[in-house]
Formats: sequence, C-alpha cells, structure tokens
Amino acid sequence: MSSLHYTIHVVGARLRCIAVALLLAAGAPAFAQTADARSEIIGKWKLTSVLDLIDITSRNEKEARSLLGHVLVIRNEGAQLDDYQCAPPKFETRRVAPNLYVQEFAGIDARKLRLPDPVTVVDISCTQVFIKSRNRIVMFWDGWFFEARRIVN
Repeated sequence: MSSLHYTIHVVGARLRCIAVALLLAAGAPAFAQTADARSEIIGKWKLTSVLDLIDITSRNEKEARSLLGHVLVIRNEGAQLDDYQCAPPKFETRRVAPNLYVQEFAGIDARKLRLPDPVTVVDISCTQVFIKSRNRIVMFWDGWFFEARRIVN
C-alpha cells in the first residue's frame, strides 16, 4: 500500500471512530459512575486474543496480532498501552445489551466478542472496556476488539 493510501486509510479510520463517538454521545443515555466498575478494571491486563474489527481500522491484522502479549495498565491517573498514555479516566460506566450497543458503537455483530448480557462498559478516556468477568475484559483499540486477562501480581 502506498504511503498516500495508508495515510488516507488511517485518517478515515480515525474520522469514523470520532463520528461514532459523537453519535453515541448525542444519543446515548447518561453514564453512571460506579466505584465497583473502577475497582474491577484497575490493574494490568495482558492482551490475549484478537476478537473482531470494525470496517475501517488504523491497523492491519498483522499489526493487531502483534499487540498480543502487550499489557494495558489501567490506573486512577490514566491508562497506558505501550507508549500511548490515556488521559485520567472518569470511569463512566453503563450496563448495556451487548448486541445493540456494539452494533451502534462499532457496526458489528457482538457474538464474536462473547460478552455477557447485559455487559458493563467503562469509558477510560481513550477507549472503552467491556467487563466479561473479574479477570477478563474486552477492549477496543485502533478499530480492533481484543480480549485481555488480568495479570495477578
């Protein structure tokens, strides 16, 4: 892929993500902040599998798979994946029906994500985290959905 085509691809993916976020913010019910969700996602999470992608992404499949084994760290001060640092999160939380929410949020079927119904979604400022269980989450990153497992120290 030429440099120009790649740039257009990346910019298009980012614009689509921004558009989806704006649409959700305009029509979505208000978030409710909960201490429980915060305590459930604070910690270190190892990316273990690639689950699905949206139509336009800023990474190809090889690049997405290269993130497997990397660690997402979520703290009160912010989240970090590799060198990318997220702003301090508000930990805004909502319980949603995964099929409807994921279809509206990402334009895909939620079955590949294997989420509980309802699922708790937590906004950590740079992305959203779906809580599958105490030690498993699904995170959205650069147009891809990843499953991650808690690293217990």
